Amino acid sequence: MNKLDTLFPELPKSSGWWSTIYLEPIVGSGEQIAIAVLACTEGEFKVVQAIRSELLDCLYGKQSDNMRSMISWVIESIRKEFKSSKTLDQWVGPFDGITLSKPTTARGHNLDEILRQAVRFTSSLSSLSLDAERSEEEVQPRKYSEQWSRSIAQEIKSINPQLVTSFGQKVQLGESKILTTFGFIQGEYTANFGLLVPSRLSASLNAVKAKLLDLETFKKSGLLAKPRGFEVIIGTPSDSDPTLTENSLKKLRDNIDMIGELASLEGIEVFRAENAELAAHHIAEKVA
Repeated sequence: MNKLDTLFPELPKSSGWWSTIYLEPIVGSGEQIAIAVLACTEGEFKVVQAIRSELLDCLYGKQSDNMRSMISWVIESIRKEFKSSKTLDQWVGPFDGITLSKPTTARGHNLDEILRQAVRFTSSLSSLSLDAERSEEEVQPRKYSEQWSRSIAQEIKSINPQLVTSFGQKVQLGESKILTTFGFIQGEYTANFGLLVPSRLSASLNAVKAKLLDLETFKKSGLLAKPRGFEVIIGTPSDSDPTLTENSLKKLRDNIDMIGELASLEGIEVFRAENAELAAHHIAEKVA
């Protein structure tokens, strides 16, 4: 090794390429937004959504679910085409207004790092938005928590439909006639659902703390008939999510650790789920 080798870091070993998929919301307008990115290295590929779901809520309101469905449709179409032909040269979007960029060569330590490069260079509505300053008055943590709960209940239908009625159970915890709603109660097990939203981290953390407090109150209540197992199920993005910056990923991990510490002090379990399907399977296993 010569002196020059010590001055420059070693090149990442993985080489590949990435492309961005753009959507023209109003066909013919010329306006385009990056909705997904595709990355490929030797032997593997991955295509993921490039715009965060909470931003779709802000941009499109009641139409955000339709936008998510359209993006999922495009991503699935690309997955099928690339898996079968190993190329997108002949791929055509499932509807008008879809454009695929030319491939850009890239290097990274792994496929996820190349995906992050694609997001960073082409999607301002993704990683850059995570660092934007926001007023706490603008956030709606309850809305996201309710969506998370509904998504888990929807997934349960295909696993064990009989468990659907156990969602949203109300309990009178004290002498007051006010009822407290819990995410799920079945036999000896109860769970509350929380969602950590990277672009709404402070407000969503407070919402999770409230869910923990309800579980703690339930556990310490004088009710004769109450569950023995208490758990909070936290929905979070994957650590490999390319739309997360290193800074936002660190904050997310720190908040997860904090939740774990608070929960352990009261004997409450914590389960982290990257999607509603994983959460639903976990619940089904708990009450089996």
